Amino acid sequence: MRKLTGTAVALALVFATPIFAQEAMTIEVAESVELGQYLTNAEGRPLYRFTTDVQAVGDQPAGISCTTEECLDAWPLATTSGDPEAGEGAEASLLGTTEYNDVEVLTYGGWPLYYSASDEGADAPQGNEATAFGGEWALASPVVQVEADLAAGETMYAQACAQCHGRTARGMASFPSLAGHDAGYISTRLMQYRAGETVGPNSPLMKPVAATLSDQDIANLAAFISTEFQ
Repeated sequence: MRKLTGTAVALALVFATPIFAQEAMTIEVAESVELGQYLTNAEGRPLYRFTTDVQAVGDQPAGISCTTEECLDAWPLATTSGDPEAGEGAEASLLGTTEYNDVEVLTYGGWPLYYSASDEGADAPQGNEATAFGGEWALASPVVQVEADLAAGETMYAQACAQCHGRTARGMASFPSLAGHDAGYISTRLMQYRAGETVGPNSPLMKPVAATLSDQDIANLAAFISTEFQ
């Protein structure tokens, strides 16, 4: 991650950073046969992420690596002056912001979002899989993959799950076995509970537990359970 020094910050403030701001930005989901689903703003302009940026995880903030005038001309930051909102297909819990040059930059799944200048007036996204400024640019997907931490998942399982589901995840009393389920199943169930959905008789007990879990926590738990308890 490239951090801004005091000098770099001063220089960045001198430049007229090209950004696109709007109040309470709404994130939508578009889809094409060739590209699949990808995020856009409310006007349908595609949103991208940059592989050399740093994803926000836990207390670690997102890091923006496209900081030069040339880079920001080609890939303007997507900013918002109000709390971002999720349209149909976008996940509200993945929306956020990070501050850069006194403006709020939109993030999704912890990744800063950009526009592509090449998309202006274009009928389709032009910037997907572009290589420029030391990294690759990709359309932002509504589904964000989070790298799991198995050790963290093990600790969380022992603290929050083993009492009811058992140390070997084979279930106890009315609590079902978790053994043999893949990570996708575990993640989906936890996200449903977190969203307040009723998906079984244990929902009243699971909802408050899942409500405290972050996307990273869910990824860690799902990876550990699916790996450890085959």
